[in-house]
Amino acid sequence: MLPDEHTLFASLPGEHVTEATRLGLKLSSTVDGQAWSRLVVQLAKIAGSVTRRSDTLTAWLGDVLVYGEEKKYRGQITEYARAAGLHPTTLRNAKLVCARIPVSCRRDALSWAHHCEIGKAFRDAPEIANWLDLSAKENLSRTELRQRIREQQRRPEYSSARGNPLETDSFGMLRDLRALDRQISNRRSTWVTWSPSACRLALTEMRELVTFLQTIQAKAVASQSNENSSG
Repeated sequence: MLPDEHTLFASLPGEHVTEATRLGLKLSSTVDGQAWSRLVVQLAKIAGSVTRRSDTLTAWLGDVLVYGEEKKYRGQITEYARAAGLHPTTLRNAKLVCARIPVSCRRDALSWAHHCEIGKAFRDAPEIANWLDLSAKENLSRTELRQRIREQQRRPEYSSARGNPLETDSFGMLRDLRALDRQISNRRSTWVTWSPSACRLALTEMRELVTFLQTIQAKAVASQSNENSSG
């Protein structure tokens, strides 16, 4: 175990953590909302100040966020990601992977990146376990694993049974948009007071977002019109 890894483990609050590994973190069932919030902030700050073991800290943050969701604790992933020096999507993906692959099911022989590839692609526990076993047994690199997953998802029989695998990207985008929607809602008192010039500047800076909203609104309206006509 490298010295900086010793430091990471030593920095954890022992009364709240029941298990800490390179690939995950387990918390005591008695952690309350305040202690949970302090732990997330602490891990985010540590992640933002180190250059090594970033995968371990990302996995830990993912596990803590999953714990918080199960306990109905609230936090801002965007703020935690910023403090950790991560893109919000990276942290949301970590939370997704940790929710789908519990600490006890992770494979020491594999990297966190391997777990991410599998956890983002599949949701069924048996299928996830099969891919983890396959990756470890065949010593697949992350690139090889990603290619094998894509090859399977492109098979007609798999697509028809599971739905379009490309929808995974759409769900990820929707998660990001929901987070953005919450930020805008939380700052309503600010943007409702913008001047006309500030509004014009915002529209210029967010051209793609404006086009996106106009496009999906037009599709939604057209779909509703077609349904009304057919009815």
